[in-house]
Amino acid sequence: MLVNFRFENFLSIDNMITFSMVPGKTRMHSKSLIAIDKKRNLLKISAIYGANAAGKSSFVKAMSFSQYLILKGFEDRNIFLGSFNKNNEINKDKETKFDFEIVIDGKVYSYGFSVLLARRIFTQEWLYDITQDEKLIYTIDKNNQVYNVNFSYLNLEEEMEKRLDIYADDNLHDNNQLFLSSLQDGKKTIVSKSNDSILKKIFEWFYYTLEVLEPGDEAKGSIPSISFKGEEYKVDLGKYLELNDTGVIDIVQIPIDSMSGVPAKLQERMMESMIERSRDKKVDEINSILKTKTHIYILKYQEDLKIFELKFKHKNGSLYSLYEESDGTVRLVELFSVLFNRRNKVFIIDEIDRSLHPLLTYNFIESFISKKDSSQLVVTTHEDLLLDFSLLRRDEIWFIDKDIDGNSSLYSLEEFKERFDKNISNAYLDGRYGGVPKLRNLFTNLINDSQEV
Repeated sequence: MLVNFRFENFLSIDNMITFSMVPGKTRMHSKSLIAIDKKRNLLKISAIYGANAAGKSSFVKAMSFSQYLILKGFEDRNIFLGSFNKNNEINKDKETKFDFEIVIDGKVYSYGFSVLLARRIFTQEWLYDITQDEKLIYTIDKNNQVYNVNFSYLNLEEEMEKRLDIYADDNLHDNNQLFLSSLQDGKKTIVSKSNDSILKKIFEWFYYTLEVLEPGDEAKGSIPSISFKGEEYKVDLGKYLELNDTGVIDIVQIPIDSMSGVPAKLQERMMESMIERSRDKKVDEINSILKTKTHIYILKYQEDLKIFELKFKHKNGSLYSLYEESDGTVRLVELFSVLFNRRNKVFIIDEIDRSLHPLLTYNFIESFISKKDSSQLVVTTHEDLLLDFSLLRRDEIWFIDKDIDGNSSLYSLEEFKERFDKNISNAYLDGRYGGVPKLRNLFTNLINDSQEV
């Protein structure tokens, strides 16, 4: 679970901002909170509002980019070129910092790092146990070429301590990879005397638990789960789409001879990959999926290749391909596993309301809140229908806004101490909390002026 996320000097964010899933003082909807233990809880959901270009996407990209750096380092070095905040000329030579506070097995950890994005090098890294008081686990300072590892906390055998000592020293000279990710090589696995590895669990939280969806992204497993995980998922999807009034009641796999529109070379590579996987895993059948802008294909290889197209069945019995469905239906399919995922995850979704009717967005959020698990959801949105105290708590509503210099700030509705019966939607649209477009004139005036020239 996510507790807090802090970062600075990234895109439209200059100074350090903090986003928190820690409940405020409000007592509303207490049953929807997630319990860490008997005394501490976390929010299940948060919604971030802001005008276009206010900084909502900067927040989501900060999550996505920092996750990428943790998992892969500067594998693709060009992707981070110029991502520091450019509103102050000194920021090019200033460190960008990311810090996550997360819960694993009932304990709270602070993991973070700093990086010079203009030079694409890591400079510092840290991991602390902050469950009660602050306990250092390790720090890496590449600027000063020093590291500190709390071996007693990690409870390692002597031989394992020696190995970790060597790995830490080696990482001091590697500016392209974080120490945490360097330890994920199978040969470098570090386990305690009790055969546990908090270092591996921290890494796996970023790999498996955190899922960031930018506009157009599909939640992991949404399509494959429909296709490969049995009849239960198909029934769930059918009900999900039917209850959202899409007209779809089921999904079916239709045998076809070829994947129309898919380049032959791509088909060949997929075929070769499936054959290779079949040899490596020594299984009877290998399944794969290919989603294009127009179709969803299912490939099954046993002794030969069989191709199916995933189609949507409507109430009248008609079957439709992906491109024939509405954008709203496609969007619901892309978000399917957010609601029906069987693993506790932290979802960050940019523009949750894209292509969805306001009532569908409301229902989606309400459905997530009612899930009896420990998953969390953070969304950016313009949908004012969600600004409803019967749905969200004060501390679950955030706003992001830009100042005159173009720097974004983030703040919670909790800071405004509004009454539970306040019409939040009207107050937001009136600019009471910021985060709305500052429109100086009608577009028609601009059009009329240009026509008079």
